Amino acid sequence: MRTLSLRAGPAALAVLLLIPTLAAQDRSGPTPKVAPSGRVTTSVTFDGRVLPDGGWFTYTPSHSGPSRITIDYGQPHARTREIFGGLVPYDEVWRLGANWATRLTLDFDVRFGELDVPRGEYTLFMLPREHGGELIVSRQTRQWGTDYDPSFDFGRTSIGRRTLEGNVRSLTVTLEPDLPTEEGAVPSGMLRITWGQAEYFTAWRMRWP
Repeated sequence: MRTLSLRAGPAALAVLLLIPTLAAQDRSGPTPKVAPSGRVTTSVTFDGRVLPDGGWFTYTPSHSGPSRITIDYGQPHARTREIFGGLVPYDEVWRLGANWATRLTLDFDVRFGELDVPRGEYTLFMLPREHGGELIVSRQTRQWGTDYDPSFDFGRTSIGRRTLEGNVRSLTVTLEPDLPTEEGAVPSGMLRITWGQAEYFTAWRMRWP
């Protein structure tokens, strides 16, 4: 029985070696670039969900998932720019993010500062000032971030401001829960908005019962 042996000559080997080079040179079109901003979600997760009668059902793996407070926002970056009072002017409504509007989703009623917000989906805007500001909750949702219409305002609440020692390069929105000091304490915490050398903040608290 004969065994066939295939031997490539010098010309064939040269062609095979050129194939990867030709494939690399065949790429056309623009060079990929990094987008100027990304999308970030911050949330607080709870151990259950609200029942239709207003009660609380504690979550177990065999039932529907837990409840959340969620903020989804576009995250711009400073890139050496001055932020509040510069890129983001004082005393003008700001989209509180980049690109698509910043979305707030509540699975139960929550108080932000002095504003009680029922469960549902909303858009967040912000009115930054040199000494404080306002958080704006809008009923208009899923629009471009700069499409602010005051006729859709659900309400506003005052927010505090402090100057940071360091410099936060990327917009960071944080829902920070408090550690309960006693059994049965109603969940609460702080909403913090930091960028550049400033942090804006307000308290949040679950509306319960």
